[in-house]
Amino acid sequence: MKLLKGISVPNLCDAGAKVLKGITPINNNQTIIYGEALTVKTSSEDWGTTIKAISYGRGKVVVIRSEGDESAIWGGLATLNAKIKGVIAVVIDGYVRDIEDIRKIKFPVFSKGYVPNAGNPIDRGIMNVPVVCGGSTVNPGDIIVGDCNGVVVIERDRVGEILERVKDIKKKESTIKNRIMKGIDLKDILRLE
Repeated sequence: MKLLKGISVPNLCDAGAKVLKGITPINNNQTIIYGEALTVKTSSEDWGTTIKAISYGRGKVVVIRSEGDESAIWGGLATLNAKIKGVIAVVIDGYVRDIEDIRKIKFPVFSKGYVPNAGNPIDRGIMNVPVVCGGSTVNPGDIIVGDCNGVVVIERDRVGEILERVKDIKKKESTIKNRIMKGIDLKDILRLE
């Protein structure tokens, strides 16, 4: 998985990884993160399950599907706890709050957006089940990669295939970049009329 370190989310999309649509980083200059998914399914009125997931998320990317109203299921205290407990990142198909705290802590949080209101710690959700996040299915153990461009999911058994495609894409991009640097117009390189 360390091979993912130098690869951007756009390159992975071009190679066939599935984009988690509408899920963006809270930190605009977010560097690349990657890891296995720990999945959570809950509702916007229940942030208790998301807090519980932190205890199981060391070395993983916690991927949360929140169904219901626009209420935050993640905030500053959860962010601090996740960072201290060794969670790699959190990806939420739902809403967060305490944006200023999340940015100060410098922990990778990706979400649909943010709102000031929150639900309750009622712990009625479930973990380690397939979830739909940003329109794509994420299974426990799938590989999540995120950066300042957004987030993708790679099915665990497709990682090798995707990485091979990325090598070809990066090689082609390098050739095109070199030609542009020599003064050739991109339009001409791509043979656009």
